[in-house]
Amino acid sequence: MRIFGLYGHANCGKSATLNILKELLRAAEKSISSKPHPDSDTPETFEHKGQIVCVAPGGDTRGIVEANCRYFKAKNCDVAISATRTRWGSADALNEFAEREGVKVNWVAKSYEYNLSESTKMLCNKETAEFILGKI
Repeated sequence: MRIFGLYGHANCGKSATLNILKELLRAAEKSISSKPHPDSDTPETFEHKGQIVCVAPGGDTRGIVEANCRYFKAKNCDVAISATRTRWGSADALNEFAEREGVKVNWVAKSYEYNLSESTKMLCNKETAEFILGKI
């Protein structure tokens, strides 16, 4: 299993970025979730290049990331991607899951400058989503 963690401070576009990643995966491949939630923190599973890929946009707390990790395990995914925060233990929860799986987290930093326009923020989110997609 490969694990990607998108981390950063509050309101820096982590969930928005992973929702864009879900859109990109939906366009390129197919969702195999029974009830996909396109624009939410709900995890979704995809077939992508012969792999099972799970994307979990929610990740603000340890409890949320622990639930994401249970989802990843239940789906027996090849690639797990979760948002995390730099606080509240969520990054620790993803690291602990990776350790139990015998792998390391591939960390991707996410940040906004506070004076960016909304359109620039969306471009940053899309670029980060495309970067992650290229690493899968």
